[in-house]
Amino acid sequence: MTSVHGVPQSPTVSRSAQFSTRLKESCMSESPLPRSVPKQLRSRVAVPVPPPVSLIPVDVLQDVAREEQRRGFDESFDTDPRTAQMQMNAPVLGTVTADVEVAYFALTQVPLFRDLPAASLEKMSQDAIQLEVPDGELLFREGDEATSFFVVVDGTLELLRHKDGREVALRHTTKGEAFGLFGLFSAQLRAASARAIGDCTILEISSERLQTLLADDEALHHRLLGFYRERLVEGFMASRLFTDIDSIARARLIGRFQHMELEAGQALVNPGEVANVLAVVTHGRLVVEDRSRLGHSPRHFEVTQGQFLAMTCALSGLPSKLRVLAPEYATISILAHKNLAELMRDYPALRSLPSRLPHYARALDRDVFCGGSGVPGL
Repeated sequence: MTSVHGVPQSPTVSRSAQFSTRLKESCMSESPLPRSVPKQLRSRVAVPVPPPVSLIPVDVLQDVAREEQRRGFDESFDTDPRTAQMQMNAPVLGTVTADVEVAYFALTQVPLFRDLPAASLEKMSQDAIQLEVPDGELLFREGDEATSFFVVVDGTLELLRHKDGREVALRHTTKGEAFGLFGLFSAQLRAASARAIGDCTILEISSERLQTLLADDEALHHRLLGFYRERLVEGFMASRLFTDIDSIARARLIGRFQHMELEAGQALVNPGEVANVLAVVTHGRLVVEDRSRLGHSPRHFEVTQGQFLAMTCALSGLPSKLRVLAPEYATISILAHKNLAELMRDYPALRSLPSRLPHYARALDRDVFCGGSGVPGL
């Protein structure tokens, strides 16, 4: 073995170096390149070409190389973290148009629809979608827009929320149950996620289809509006305002609420009246008008759909200074003065309502409050 500049070289490399030296000498001399080169040398010739000297630091070049490699690896993936998270959590569903007979039978199992006319159920069955949700997959996520409602044809789903980085199970929904209706009426986002426990078959009816049916089907329209009003009142009664009220009293309160329609410009309460009122706006809005401040422009407050209005003027013995009216057609569920007075007589815990309202509602005046009914848009 020979050495070049003190570095041991293999015979092959040594012969290549010798040939390279002879080639350079031949090019520099006036004598032409030899006409014949031994074949064994010709096949083994390797003239190393040193890379050009770079002025860019080595560590920078390495970082660039790693970035190029990463780009090549991630080329087929969306690098937006939010989109990647959505792709990872996207529901995995099998979707087909539901058989009309299967959909009709599933709707007849829902207590809310059970005694509706057959024609109403048949119309709802048309264009329904059948979803196959595998075990552990999501039907929808908390925060999704409510664009349809669902009926469980077979299986069980778990409704859950995420709170403080952990899952909180709310309840299970099983065969024959409908859910997701309230979100369509309230126009709220989904307040919980729905996940399959075992493989599930779900019937889906879109909001567009439901709106078309409600416009033409009086029986269905009346039934679903009743469901929505009841759900609002139940949610209101389950709020922190009534935590001191036992379940029996709460049930009696819910039963005493009445549906009321207000035409455009119609007043619910006028200044000078002494009354106790609990009302939940189920459609439209109420305007609370304050003209009591002399020399000042009137103040106006709005109580919108899904919010409540509470007036306790009779408990304080002072007349109302405000006027409450509907600027356009509106509907409310109301516990009027007479019914509320009777319940307060039977259930003394209700008399603490004036002291609780300032903690859980917005004060519009001394004895007038408004706030959210606390019903999630599921």
